Amino acid sequence: MKIRILALFTFIMFIAFGDTAHAENLRDYYKDITENDLKNSMILSPESSMAFINGQRVSAVQPIVKDGRTLVPLRFISEGLGAKVDFNAKNQFITIKHVDKTITLKIGKKDISINGKSSEMDVAADVYNNSTYIPLRYIGEAFNKKVVYLKNEEIQPYSLIIIRDVNAKVLENRNLIHIYELLYQGKSIVYSDRFMAVIKENDQLLVSNNLPYFEPFVYQELMEDENTVWLGDIWFKTDLGHFYLNYDYATTQQFILYHVDGETITRVAIEKAPIKAVKTYQNNVYYMTRYERGILNAHETSNIKSAAFNNGEWVSDYLGKPGFYYGFDTLGKVYDWPIDDNGITTFGFQRSGHLSSDERKATFGYYRIELKGHHHELVNP
Repeated sequence: MKIRILALFTFIMFIAFGDTAHAENLRDYYKDITENDLKNSMILSPESSMAFINGQRVSAVQPIVKDGRTLVPLRFISEGLGAKVDFNAKNQFITIKHVDKTITLKIGKKDISINGKSSEMDVAADVYNNSTYIPLRYIGEAFNKKVVYLKNEEIQPYSLIIIRDVNAKVLENRNLIHIYELLYQGKSIVYSDRFMAVIKENDQLLVSNNLPYFEPFVYQELMEDENTVWLGDIWFKTDLGHFYLNYDYATTQQFILYHVDGETITRVAIEKAPIKAVKTYQNNVYYMTRYERGILNAHETSNIKSAAFNNGEWVSDYLGKPGFYYGFDTLGKVYDWPIDDNGITTFGFQRSGHLSSDERKATFGYYRIELKGHHHELVNP
């Protein structure tokens, strides 16, 4: 996964459902999704009896493809979306009540009525394998859902049917689609987010941000050479273990720092400017960014950050005075930045702001930057 050359392959999305006794939630696999995103959603595949309802894995009644049309199980989807289904066996009449809607149809007939407004389906409702099926498109109309059918036989072994709230666009995020595809293939996902995925195969961790291509995810000492500019795919070795820097070249061009402790991977920070150094001290992470790509809101922050792990999440904040730039001079020279109980000591100057050259030079010096808060002290002009 050389992050200098990233190509994002677009797969297909799906949500899967298994037995509630062995329920698994998509949030356990993919960091950048919320319970609210998954609410009132369903994903099925004609090639699988697995699905996810509201992000939860359950056993599914499979959709079927007949005469070129995709038909979906009416009761399974209706009840999965919280509707009440009543079947009159005598006259083969079905009534579905959902929120403020009443949907009626009859087996063997193309007619469907929604709150008294009738229309005709392409194919009549019919029974297959003891379940009533109707054409896919009418599910969306009946429940005010967006329905997406994804199929690419060259790269996708499974067709994916997404039924979601109109505003739940995250469910069609291309990286999330990759994750659904991996789950349908039975892959063991260790960690994933909108930037990368880590799976485990044959007792080895593999990483990719260019699915479906994976490579070993193990610490590698960076070998610098003057002909290569490394922006990502960089490991840092610290007293708190290993940290991995990913670079999202193809989309956001952001730099993402992860803490990797065996099979436990947590995301420490996302930065727009390149992360050039990582250190740890007393269970906190300190990292320095470089100005070469700009620093977002530079007048309100600095390029040295501290991150602490609380309640399962890393929370970061800048250190020193806003508008200051530490660890590098105007010519790009790199300075050391030792850390002790008194703070971080390194070269710095005020870069942000409408300063003349002489005014900026007047701020040059070595500063002691406090480990908490936004203060520093000039120790050596």
